[in-house]
Amino acid sequence: MEEPQQLTMNSSDNFQRNENGWQNSVIIIPALLSGSTLIIVAVILWKSISRKRERRKATKDKMRDVDGDWAVNAGAVYENSLDAPDPILEKKQLSGDWIVEHKVFVCNGHFGPISRAVLCRSGQTEGRQQVILKELSEHCSPGEVQDFIDLMKFYAHVCNHQSLVTMLWCQTQQRPQGVIMKAMSYGNLLTFLRNSHEVDGSFVLYVNEHVMKGMQTTEGTNPRITEKDVYSMASQVASGLEYLSGTHDLVHGYVAACNVLIHDDLSVQLCGLGLAALQHRTGSIHTRRATQVPLKWQSPERLKDANITEKSDVWSFGILLYEMVTLGSPPYPDLEPSQLPTKLQKHYRMERPAPCGQHLYDVMTNCWQWEAPLRPCFTDVLKQLQNSSVGADGLTPLPPMDALSWAEYLHVAGVPS
Repeated sequence: MEEPQQLTMNSSDNFQRNENGWQNSVIIIPALLSGSTLIIVAVILWKSISRKRERRKATKDKMRDVDGDWAVNAGAVYENSLDAPDPILEKKQLSGDWIVEHKVFVCNGHFGPISRAVLCRSGQTEGRQQVILKELSEHCSPGEVQDFIDLMKFYAHVCNHQSLVTMLWCQTQQRPQGVIMKAMSYGNLLTFLRNSHEVDGSFVLYVNEHVMKGMQTTEGTNPRITEKDVYSMASQVASGLEYLSGTHDLVHGYVAACNVLIHDDLSVQLCGLGLAALQHRTGSIHTRRATQVPLKWQSPERLKDANITEKSDVWSFGILLYEMVTLGSPPYPDLEPSQLPTKLQKHYRMERPAPCGQHLYDVMTNCWQWEAPLRPCFTDVLKQLQNSSVGADGLTPLPPMDALSWAEYLHVAGVPS
């Protein structure tokens, strides 16, 4: 009689265990499924957010400075077009009785071909003027067309100073649309300085075909650069930078000899205004764009966090002074670019170049103060230059400080070829 009872008790225990196991399964399995679902949803959301961030970054990364211009989103669709009149540009429209002729192709810019040309009135021989013509390619996207319009507006609204590159006219009502710029006969200042040497007692300018193609030059009659000339050119550049920062609250971002144009009367104009144009358009400069400038022209705070202010332009202006007085030598010639941040942190500064007077060197070192607030503003730099220029040597031509080839210069300067 005990065996049936024991069997019943065992069956009861087994049932209880099975029931408990089933109840636990009912609780655990849905919990696991719910947890897995939450994890999967979280991963999907994370991937979706990451893709959106990558798309936004890719859009921003399309901003680039080419030939002083910029482009934002080549694939964007805009309502505006060059066929629609713009009041800002109407005053700068080239009238129908003016024609552009004798175009000589120089290079391809971001928006299309860049040429040297002659601007003149139809049927007249007087008043002919050499110009630079930037044309819009027929293959530009709607976004690039809008960028071209915005570039014209920047030239028209901001570049109204004698020391900034000048847009004379624009063409938006006929094709090809374009911008007509003032031509500076000697072209790029860095090329001019590096190619300007005193050889056997006579001054020779070696023409760079990419920068000065189509311009008339005569060997033996080009100006010899003196320290007084450096003061004059530097004062013009400082005046343009004072105008940018004071009147428009803009920074240049890449103050260097390669971004200065020079005329045969030694008047100069700032070019390479892509960063200023971007800041004027958007109110800021993207960090990636700020770090594209070669290290040897950047201020310490900019090397640290890419922060660009008027005072960082002042630091770069001191580097420009060094370039001018050495006839285009690369800054920090004894340092690799990668060594520069550590050396500057230890208060290293370039020594006074042999052709440089003490007063001009004082202006440089004033620009190279470690703490940005201690550096002068461009108004003060301009005053210091004007006061110091009184005793500058205006007779002795400056000697070149190096015999580097162009490829060697690019390497030492840390400039991508």
